[in-house]
Amino acid sequence: MVPMDHEPTEEMDQFQKAALDAVRAARALLDAAESLIKDPAAIESMVQTVTHLARSAGETVVGFAAGARDAVADDDTPSGDDPDGGYERIHVD
Repeated sequence: MVPMDHEPTEEMDQFQKAALDAVRAARALLDAAESLIKDPAAIESMVQTVTHLARSAGETVVGFAAGARDAVADDDTPSGDDPDGGYERIHVD
Protein backbone atom coordinates (compact mmCIF):
# COMPACT_ATOMS: atom_id res chain seq x y z
CA MET A 1 0.00 0.00 0.00
CA VAL A 2 0.98 3.65 -0.38
CA PRO A 3 2.76 5.08 2.68
CA MET A 4 0.94 8.07 4.17
CA ASP A 5 1.83 10.73 6.71
CA HIS A 6 -1.42 10.09 8.59
CA GLU A 7 -3.48 7.09 9.57
CA PRO A 8 -5.20 5.54 6.50
CA THR A 9 -8.92 5.15 6.78
CA GLU A 10 -10.64 1.85 6.26
CA GLU A 11 -12.42 3.30 3.21
CA MET A 12 -9.14 4.37 1.61
CA ASP A 13 -7.65 0.93 2.23
CA GLN A 14 -10.69 -0.72 0.61
CA PHE A 15 -10.48 1.69 -2.32
CA GLN A 16 -6.80 0.87 -2.90
CA LYS A 17 -7.49 -2.87 -2.78
CA ALA A 18 -10.37 -2.48 -5.24
CA ALA A 19 -8.24 -0.39 -7.59
CA LEU A 20 -5.45 -2.98 -7.51
CA ASP A 21 -8.00 -5.74 -8.21
CA ALA A 22 -9.28 -3.75 -11.19
CA VAL A 23 -5.74 -3.38 -12.54
CA ARG A 24 -5.14 -7.15 -12.16
CA ALA A 25 -8.42 -7.87 -13.95
CA ALA A 26 -7.50 -5.53 -16.80
CA ARG A 27 -4.11 -7.24 -17.16
CA ALA A 28 -5.79 -10.65 -17.28
CA LEU A 29 -8.19 -9.39 -19.96
CA LEU A 30 -5.30 -8.02 -22.02
CA ASP A 31 -3.42 -11.33 -21.67
CA ALA A 32 -6.48 -13.22 -22.91
CA ALA A 33 -6.90 -10.80 -25.83
CA GLU A 34 -3.22 -11.17 -26.74
CA SER A 35 -3.56 -14.97 -26.74
CA LEU A 36 -6.56 -14.77 -29.06
CA ILE A 37 -4.81 -12.38 -31.44
CA LYS A 38 -1.80 -14.68 -31.67
CA ASP A 39 -4.02 -17.68 -32.55
CA PRO A 40 -6.29 -16.96 -35.56
CA ALA A 41 -7.84 -20.45 -35.33
CA ALA A 42 -9.13 -19.60 -31.86
CA ILE A 43 -10.72 -16.40 -33.16
CA GLU A 44 -12.36 -18.29 -36.03
CA SER A 45 -13.71 -20.92 -33.65
CA MET A 46 -15.04 -18.27 -31.30
CA VAL A 47 -16.76 -16.40 -34.15
CA GLN A 48 -18.34 -19.62 -35.40
CA THR A 49 -19.60 -20.44 -31.91
CA VAL A 50 -21.07 -16.98 -31.38
CA THR A 51 -22.68 -17.10 -34.84
CA HIS A 52 -24.24 -20.50 -34.09
CA LEU A 53 -25.56 -19.27 -30.73
CA ALA A 54 -27.00 -16.13 -32.32
CA ARG A 55 -28.78 -18.15 -35.01
CA SER A 56 -30.18 -20.57 -32.44
CA ALA A 57 -31.40 -17.70 -30.29
CA GLY A 58 -33.01 -16.05 -33.31
CA GLU A 59 -34.79 -19.25 -34.31
CA THR A 60 -36.02 -19.70 -30.75
CA VAL A 61 -37.40 -16.17 -30.62
CA VAL A 62 -39.11 -16.56 -33.98
CA GLY A 63 -40.65 -19.86 -32.88
CA PHE A 64 -41.80 -18.36 -29.59
CA ALA A 65 -43.30 -15.34 -31.34
CA ALA A 66 -45.15 -17.55 -33.83
CA GLY A 67 -46.54 -19.68 -31.00
CA ALA A 68 -47.62 -16.61 -29.05
CA ARG A 69 -49.25 -15.13 -32.16
CA ASP A 70 -51.15 -18.36 -32.77
CA ALA A 71 -52.26 -18.53 -29.13
CA VAL A 72 -53.56 -14.97 -29.26
CA ALA A 73 -55.34 -15.67 -32.54
CA ASP A 74 -57.05 -18.72 -31.00
CA ASP A 75 -58.14 -16.76 -27.90
CA ASP A 76 -59.16 -13.68 -29.89
CA THR A 77 -62.64 -14.96 -30.70
CA PRO A 78 -64.99 -13.84 -27.91
CA SER A 79 -67.56 -16.31 -26.67
CA GLY A 80 -71.24 -15.44 -26.57
CA ASP A 81 -71.31 -15.35 -22.75
CA ASP A 82 -68.52 -12.79 -22.34
CA PRO A 83 -68.91 -9.55 -24.32
CA ASP A 84 -65.37 -8.44 -23.40
CA GLY A 85 -63.77 -11.57 -24.84
CA GLY A 86 -62.35 -12.78 -21.53
CA TYR A 87 -60.84 -9.47 -20.51
CA GLU A 88 -61.86 -7.63 -17.36
CA ARG A 89 -62.21 -3.92 -17.89
CA ILE A 90 -61.04 -1.80 -14.99
CA HIS A 91 -62.23 1.78 -15.10
CA VAL A 92 -59.93 4.35 -13.50
CA ASP A 93 -61.27 7.77 -12.57
